[in-house]
Amino acid sequence: MQIVGYVFRRPSLVLATRCLTVCSALLLVAGSTAAVEPGDRPVTSAIASDPNPPKGVADLKALERTVQKIVAAVAPSVVYVAGGSGVVVSSDGYVLTVAHVARRAGRNLVVIFPDGRRARAVTLGNDYGLDAGLLKITDDGPWPHAEWGRSDDLNPGQWCLTLGYPVSFEHGKMPAVRVGRVLHDGKKEIITDGTIMGGDSGAPLFNLDGRIIGIGTKCIDLLVYNIHVPIDRYRDDWEKLVQGKDFDSLAPKQALLGVIPADGSDEPRVASVIPGSGAEKSGIRAGDLLLKFAGTELHKFAELPPLVQRHRPGDKVEIELRRGTETLKLQVKLGRRNAGDDQ
Repeated sequence: MQIVGYVFRRPSLVLATRCLTVCSALLLVAGSTAAVEPGDRPVTSAIASDPNPPKGVADLKALERTVQKIVAAVAPSVVYVAGGSGVVVSSDGYVLTVAHVARRAGRNLVVIFPDGRRARAVTLGNDYGLDAGLLKITDDGPWPHAEWGRSDDLNPGQWCLTLGYPVSFEHGKMPAVRVGRVLHDGKKEIITDGTIMGGDSGAPLFNLDGRIIGIGTKCIDLLVYNIHVPIDRYRDDWEKLVQGKDFDSLAPKQALLGVIPADGSDEPRVASVIPGSGAEKSGIRAGDLLLKFAGTELHKFAELPPLVQRHRPGDKVEIELRRGTETLKLQVKLGRRNAGDDQ
């Protein structure tokens, strides 16, 4: 097992301390002071928040034994991929990583296990806002995998450990292990003082139950400020990720009517309706000519999108339209627009 007690950010200056025990790494953390986040927002001191801090070498050795058991159990599931890291989370080969490693859906990649085995994989969906990415191993399994944990109930001060491949994969070596504490347990990001660096993008963050609580995404020059995507955000968007959708969950939520214009025509006529949209549910049909949206007259289809975006998903608006010789007024509940949708 390779324990890294101190790592410089710059790959050319990697300094890894191999220890017979993890005590030295844990002592560094246990004796640290509160980290300060760049800007005006202070980060909670993990040490001050820990209700049961280690009281001596005996406690640290007990913690060491726990860490060693976790590493033995989970290390086989931590993979090297595309210059970064990842972790297998199912026997059939789903792999969590980050979007800036996966880049986009539909890429063919190779993942490498600690024992040197290689497996073909394809990138699935990516959440560019959170930097969450998903791969699927396409070769036959079963594959070693780690268990999902929870991130929404984390507490500042609890111990955690990261396993990944800083700089590069080296055949015959297990992923490097970094031990640290949770400093900040936000819904959009977890901040720890367990040092990560280049190559750790996509590296899993574990709690002391050996379950994944986050995925490493970025770091800054401050060694004790390391950012991870919370595991519950992968759970929240699992369906979209599996379906291979690239999206930004942090983008402003835009309203969707659900109508598609006719090609080669400026008139506000509906060529088709998006299945399941508010337009379809309200009864708007292909061929309808839109006359008014929320009381505003329409002369061209291009006038519709700005009017829709004045509203929020869930708003109810009145649509006036002409169908044949009949004029109709319909109430439409607007939906939520995804990337690539029309209005």
